[in-house]
Amino acid sequence: MENTKKAVELAEKELLKEKEREQIETIKKVIKATFEKIETKEGERKKLDKEIRTLKQDIDNIRAGRLDLIAERQEKDEDAKRTSIIIIEKVKEEHHHYHYHYDRWYEPWKITLKYPEYSGIIWNSNNLSGNSVYGYDDRIYNTTITNSVAKMASLGSYVLNSGTVKSIN
Repeated sequence: MENTKKAVELAEKELLKEKEREQIETIKKVIKATFEKIETKEGERKKLDKEIRTLKQDIDNIRAGRLDLIAERQEKDEDAKRTSIIIIEKVKEEHHHYHYHYDRWYEPWKITLKYPEYSGIIWNSNNLSGNSVYGYDDRIYNTTITNSVAKMASLGSYVLNSGTVKSIN
């Protein structure tokens, strides 16, 4: 009887140890899967951070009237080209008779908007009855501008679809 009792106790201990090993293994699998997901999300965040940095650089370069830097970045970095919502290309040199020397401010650049859905409403004015009239400007999809125009035109406040207001001074 004593041997049977010890055998039962030993079997119960083994069962408890096996159950504990299974629980430990489960926790280890959960932790490993969590680390895997964290690593995946960090990779996604790294990619998003790079894309946001590229888009902010685009805005900074437009503000500075440096369309050439956007074109250069797009030429060197395929991810930057893919991320940017515009494509910038150098237009054949135009020489104006009133410019006696090279001036990057008057370099013409072709700008193509890759994603028309980001253009939104281009202008808003009130008609004679006082109602707002909204219009779309097809020229934004493919136009030519100079660095000086880019710099001057970038200033202002922009109301985003979310209602957030962003300003460039």
